[in-house]
Amino acid sequence: MPFLEGGRSNRGYIEIIYSILDASRDGALRTHIMFKCNLNSRQLQEYLQYLVDKSLLKRERAPPSSKLVYRTTEIGRKYMKAYEELFELVGPRDPSNLKVKA
Repeated sequence: MPFLEGGRSNRGYIEIIYSILDASRDGALRTHIMFKCNLNSRQLQEYLQYLVDKSLLKRERAPPSSKLVYRTTEIGRKYMKAYEELFELVGPRDPSNLKVKA
């Protein structure tokens, strides 16, 4: 995941969405996404609902069990590609390079 380079720990929602879509690329259970993306249950639920509503993720039943699996959709893969292209252009955010006028 490109945003993890450079040792940054604070992520924005765009990076969090990317990490959820990446974790769900081949289908993933809620707990798998939660641990891989380092989110708590409440945060994850809000993001999952948003991504399903926007059609970036789809929710499926995993046969033969009744567990829900989240899978990245074609729209979600387009988001990931756009994120990766943007990351290539601008690179990781480096707070030490920012100059704030007082």
